[in-house]
Amino acid sequence: MKIDNKSFWEKSDIIATQEVLQKASDFELYLMEEAKVRASHPIQKIKIFGCGTGREIEPVAEFFKPESIVATDISENMILKCRENLQKWGIDSITETMVMDAVQFNQPAQSFHLVTLFNSMMTYVPEHSARLQIFKNANQLLVSGGQLIGTVHNQVGTPKKTVYFQLRSLLRPFIGVKVGNRMTGFNGFQVPGYYYNASDLHNDLSIAGFSQIKIMSLEAFYQTKGIAYNRKTGYNNLIFIATK
Repeated sequence: MKIDNKSFWEKSDIIATQEVLQKASDFELYLMEEAKVRASHPIQKIKIFGCGTGREIEPVAEFFKPESIVATDISENMILKCRENLQKWGIDSITETMVMDAVQFNQPAQSFHLVTLFNSMMTYVPEHSARLQIFKNANQLLVSGGQLIGTVHNQVGTPKKTVYFQLRSLLRPFIGVKVGNRMTGFNGFQVPGYYYNASDLHNDLSIAGFSQIKIMSLEAFYQTKGIAYNRKTGYNNLIFIATK
């Protein structure tokens, strides 16, 4: 069943899938560590886009021990569940939540030391102009020297997915960055999505004003740890960190 992105994330059964994992993954912890190392000042104010049910807010709060967190999501029902979780975890006093499309959230400028785009939320932003605006918003929100960390779905992964995007890449002269567009979703729903390659992701981050951009696939990340990663069965997401 085809459905729009906002309606998809408002559904209770979809929200339930986000409650399964409530701790940061090893690659998310790696990005947080990298951000801390890069930071020229303490990371005390954090902006989280696409917070969903708040799954990454608890480990972010635990890792950085910030003064304040602002978390937004496009889904009203996700935010309601997130607020319940924040109270349960005892971090509601430092976390402000609101329902808002990331494309519109660009104020106040230069207010945050860290912005996160976890949960591959950019996968559910199929329009290139909207993705660029979100990256530009993240840049505007950050203080000078602030860090952006996140994950996106990768065009390289399972054989079926990889071949699909290899074939679409032949059409790049005609469709440009739309090469990465593909229907995605789960639980019987299909929603319009976007899958990045490392080159296009680097380019978009550069256009948005970021520097010191580091991008790795999960396969490459686990290679650095001496751990085998089977991209024939895994998502092989791209993880990234960039500095304003």
